[in-house]
Amino acid sequence: MKGLIIITVFVFAQCTGTMNKSKQITHRELRQNIADTLEHFEKMGKDSSYLLNNYEAEYFNERFQRKDFDFTDKKVFFFGPGGLVFSDKERYFNEFTRHSFVQSSIHIFSETEREKSGGFDAVIVYWNKRNYSSEDLIKRLKDRQ
Repeated sequence: MKGLIIITVFVFAQCTGTMNKSKQITHRELRQNIADTLEHFEKMGKDSSYLLNNYEAEYFNERFQRKDFDFTDKKVFFFGPGGLVFSDKERYFNEFTRHSFVQSSIHIFSETEREKSGGFDAVIVYWNKRNYSSEDLIKRLKDRQ
């Protein structure tokens, strides 16, 4: 059952990301991407490290489908649920045990913002309706220290 929920979530996320970025992929490619990524879902969110493992990077690359950013070897901070609440990737992936979809947005830092943030390449904010500026995110990251 958990696998079916995860597949449903991933299909929805893929379709949403595909529509938003105007990137066209075939249904067969979409199914294959989902199958390949979900094969290792149990290896995602197993620690609270800021550095993503290869499986997590692959998941987020498929989830967000950004041409200008690859999650491989990136340092990512998580806020959620509900805004700028400190979180981590372990909690993020744990959301899939309770929900069939985790609403998420990505904010990728410029090199200057990366330095100001303490070395983070990106921030993922989940279960939140508000859009935050880079300044908001960096300020909140500094508050945790």
